[in-house]
Amino acid sequence: MDKIEVDYRGARVGLSRDADKLRLVINGIVRDEGIVGKVLRLSSPVQTDYEFHEFIEGVITRQADGLLAVLSAGNTELARRTFQ
Repeated sequence: MDKIEVDYRGARVGLSRDADKLRLVINGIVRDEGIVGKVLRLSSPVQTDYEFHEFIEGVITRQADGLLAVLSAGNTELARRTFQ
């Protein structure tokens, strides 16, 4: 299983991959999932810190060399990785 994870404002957010199925995981709970076509967007609101809410999004794009996964919160990129 491939994955990327980061700590963001007191929440553990990440993307995990099994074959072509990807999951957006926040604090150990699957919040959204899907199968990658050309582009897949996974998203969920989450409470971070004390009463601060964020919109977490994972955008996965199929490319010639694999799947490019970008994890973001609002307009801030948290992590980027290419899954082979």
